[in-house]
Amino acid sequence: MKHTIHKLSLLLSIIVLFCSCELREDEDHHYKIYFENSWNKSIVINYHIDWHWYDNPFEAYSDSLFFEEKPISEDWRHHEIKPGGFDDKLMEYNDYYEIALEKQDSVVIYVYDAEQPDKKDSECFLVRYHLSKEDLQKVNFHISFPPTDAMKGVYMKPSFEELKENLMK
Repeated sequence: MKHTIHKLSLLLSIIVLFCSCELREDEDHHYKIYFENSWNKSIVINYHIDWHWYDNPFEAYSDSLFFEEKPISEDWRHHEIKPGGFDDKLMEYNDYYEIALEKQDSVVIYVYDAEQPDKKDSECFLVRYHLSKEDLQKVNFHISFPPTDAMKGVYMKPSFEELKENLMK
């Protein structure tokens, strides 16, 4: 009986220890992606992790697969960020991105114009980012819309240059 109580006590201590482990960020460990809206309008973002990075992600991602063709206001997965706003909760992961993302993986982030909530998602689409682990490290896990110069090398559709040109109109 004494040994059983001791074993249960030890097991309980181990469980409490593991449950209390908290992820902490430093320069080599990130469990959040920070997204800043530097645009003058509200945006809506959605993201997922693509476990199959492609040599040309734009060929693998046809628009018919990625647009749901319903108003963004009807999709619970989208998250709004006001002009000048910042989000560090949506893309919070339960592990470090440096560990989770392998060579062929990427984080895919969709950005939509939130000021057109009744239009179909394809009509208010602004950009789609594909970020490898190296891309995220290069920008220190801080993403922005519109993209910053530090994001020039990131796969995005439309391209960095096209997007900058479209936003100037």
